[in-house]
Amino acid sequence: MLHPDPIVYVDGKERRTLDLRPDGVACIPVLGLSNFQSVRTGTEEHVHPGCVEVSLCVRGNLMFESFGACYPFLPGTVFVSQPAEPHRMRHNPKGLMLYRILFSIPNEGENVLGLPPDESRWLVRQMTHFPLRLFPATVRVKMAFERLFETYDTAGRSSAARRLKMRSAVLELLLALVEAPHAPASPKGRRNSKVDALIARIRARPEDDYPLEAMAREAALSTVALNEAFKRATGLPPHAFLLDCRLKKGCELLRAGEAVGAVSKRLGFSSARHFATALKRATGRSPSGFRP
Repeated sequence: MLHPDPIVYVDGKERRTLDLRPDGVACIPVLGLSNFQSVRTGTEEHVHPGCVEVSLCVRGNLMFESFGACYPFLPGTVFVSQPAEPHRMRHNPKGLMLYRILFSIPNEGENVLGLPPDESRWLVRQMTHFPLRLFPATVRVKMAFERLFETYDTAGRSSAARRLKMRSAVLELLLALVEAPHAPASPKGRRNSKVDALIARIRARPEDDYPLEAMAREAALSTVALNEAFKRATGLPPHAFLLDCRLKKGCELLRAGEAVGAVSKRLGFSSARHFATALKRATGRSPSGFRP
């Protein structure tokens, strides 16, 4: 069974885990910075109930694991985990530098950062519906993290000015994050609209068949180029991405009360046992663990 990641607040040289709620920012229970000078062990697989975790890798070659899939988390990229998505850092190498936040999803009727209700609802939806789990950061994202830490460290304590500056810095960071997946790509890694359409279709209908050669023809790419394009866009090659989407859909269907055999057949697994084995390997839980 997966457990919530325990929050231990600390403000040290190599690790900062800060609580912004006393500064009037109820939606950010954690602002974090890891700057390790030595190798650390990875984390256990965990979830963040009620919170979206967003991390920016600044330095170090990292690897996130979620639903049995591995995501290369390299400098200049952002990784997102929604509340029900299990994940862990496989290792923390020497020289790692990583920013992160936990964004607490507000209860019904509560607004984020004192925004008007319609603006708050828009921002919450963007934070809970990122189009990608792994995507390139923009310069704006990195600068927003830096500004938020600078504001935390320099704004006068327990003052109206501090609370206003902190809310402003947090809003800038959240807007930078939700806009980053839609920013124009550099020429070297330019996004392919045909690949984006394939990714959207797989997310919407993971139960369909997606032969690699057929997808390559549709995207007008070689199979090697298609693999690279998928990895740039999702962090995973096509087959692993399809499996990830099928398992996520399977979890949803199980929670809705659908039988294991029906789920496995609907999602293209060879048998209920095949589906159960893949789900166990990816999440650590058998199908019965997802029953309502």
